[in-house]
Amino acid sequence: MAKIFIVEDDLKIANIYKTRLEEDGHLVEIVNDEEAFSKIQSEKPNVVLLDILMPKVNGMTILRQLKEDPELEDVPVLILTNVEDANEVSAAIELGASGYLVKAETNLDTLSRKIKEVLESSGIGYGVKS
Repeated sequence: MAKIFIVEDDLKIANIYKTRLEEDGHLVEIVNDEEAFSKIQSEKPNVVLLDILMPKVNGMTILRQLKEDPELEDVPVLILTNVEDANEVSAAIELGASGYLVKAETNLDTLSRKIKEVLESSGIGYGVKS
């Protein structure tokens, strides 16, 4: 079981993701963009699902903050957004994102598999239901 934070401004979508990931056996919390960095800093989740386009703080800014913090740089961040711009994808990967998924092209099974892959590659895949 992993602790997963979903940083997403659309609560309907966030709750759909949350329900599926909880069914997979994870502890999941939805976090807003303004509190994301401080909550991640204090609670250190195993994975962060991060949207890019949010009302107060851009997801790329949050990703940059996480990867520049020595205590948080190893927290896997999976971008899950509707931004399909190749430059954004490249920038996110260069900053250290563990993956980049486009919401419109990602179903819940794909998201679940990607989370499992990220957990396994970071050494915390054990105990995770498939």
